[in-house]
Amino acid sequence: MGAEQEHIEMYRKFVEKYSDVIEFVRQYYERTVPKYVPHPWIFPEFKVEHVLRVLRYSMLIAAEREVDLDVIALAAILHDIAAYNYEKYHAIDGSRIAEKYLLDRGFPNELVRKVTRAIAVHSGPLAFEANTLEEKILQDADTIDKVGAFRITTFLLYCGSRKYTPRQALEELKKTILPKLEWYRKTMHTPEGKRLVEEGCKYIENFIKKLEKEL
Repeated sequence: MGAEQEHIEMYRKFVEKYSDVIEFVRQYYERTVPKYVPHPWIFPEFKVEHVLRVLRYSMLIAAEREVDLDVIALAAILHDIAAYNYEKYHAIDGSRIAEKYLLDRGFPNELVRKVTRAIAVHSGPLAFEANTLEEKILQDADTIDKVGAFRITTFLLYCGSRKYTPRQALEELKKTILPKLEWYRKTMHTPEGKRLVEEGCKYIENFIKKLEKEL
């Protein structure tokens, strides 16, 4: 089995194994989504799709590595559970929500500790404290989903909802996304993560150049 097929099989395995956790996340988003949704990225269905892509990217990076796949899978599924909590750091708050959920359902204490630690350090003030390979894989997988064709798609959906002209959308893209790309490149941990983020960043940069020429 090739590496590509292997990570897809791993992804499918954990989607089935933790289908109840995914459903919990879906229902939690639906209960906590704010009344005003300024960006398509905020819709619950988009958030669930993000979670599943992070799970898939995590499995891609984890394939053929000696890591705890259950820690990675659960952390990926639950990493943004507090995404709608705008008053606190969502990673830290999310780790507490995940801890209660997992302990209430009888998951082993050590597994819960590793999962919640990965969630707590995946972004925010503890982001530079990621130490284990599982924690670094989650960070990388989350960043991969911030670049590439999907990132441009969601951004342009937002611009459409704001009734921006193409030139206004281009200027907004250059102002809000372009400056972040170098940071994404610098903060990746794994070779796979670095490669995928580099591809995604170049895609965005080339898109901007192409759009500038056409406008």
